Amino acid sequence: MNKTRIFHFYFLFSERRSMKTLLERYSDSLLSGLDTIPKKMDLIVKAGKALAEAKLAGGRLLVYDRNYSLSYDCWTRGSGLYSITVYRRIEKAFKDGDALILASYHEGAPDDLIVARELRAKKNTRLVTISPHAGKNKSGELIHTLADVAIDNGCDESAGAFDIAGVKGKVLPTAREINFTINWSVQCEYIQEMIDHGCPPTLFYLVHFPYFKEMDAVMKKRAEKYGY
Repeated sequence: MNKTRIFHFYFLFSERRSMKTLLERYSDSLLSGLDTIPKKMDLIVKAGKALAEAKLAGGRLLVYDRNYSLSYDCWTRGSGLYSITVYRRIEKAFKDGDALILASYHEGAPDDLIVARELRAKKNTRLVTISPHAGKNKSGELIHTLADVAIDNGCDESAGAFDIAGVKGKVLPTAREINFTINWSVQCEYIQEMIDHGCPPTLFYLVHFPYFKEMDAVMKKRAEKYGY
């Protein structure tokens, strides 16, 4: 092997070693998205206050996303809040005074827009949205324009996925994790606001906890008594 070929091989090897792995690229993309959340803190605080205001006035606090993944995440993180209700369009209808966290991955998703409009058709409702604000949906209404508090997840319509050489289309989306984290940040502010008003929300316990049925029965009675 002559010196030219040796140098060429060494250059290619060094260049490959200097390139980020797919795992590193995904991690960087996710962390970059999560790093933007502190910049949204004013909106997160505002959202938490709006939700607590609705709950203290006797309204319901509901969570909705199209596939219910975020909704059920509120129920299955070790323990959850009785004051949070998963909104399922087939089973439930909005009432006056309801407050809704609506999470979406597309700024103009038709199903999510229907839910937002259904809420807005009632009186004294509050809507918090977590969605892209890219503004490229020129054909119709944007979800965040209907909100009292609109939090941009910073992703595009690909849900934060990116291109990979050799793979057709974008892959490895990050929007789900970002939406979930923003939601829990809003929940932090909601819980703190309720505590500050002397109305700490009722916790419920999941089936894998010891003595689940006994504890759950106690918590249900508390929630029914106080309404939160």
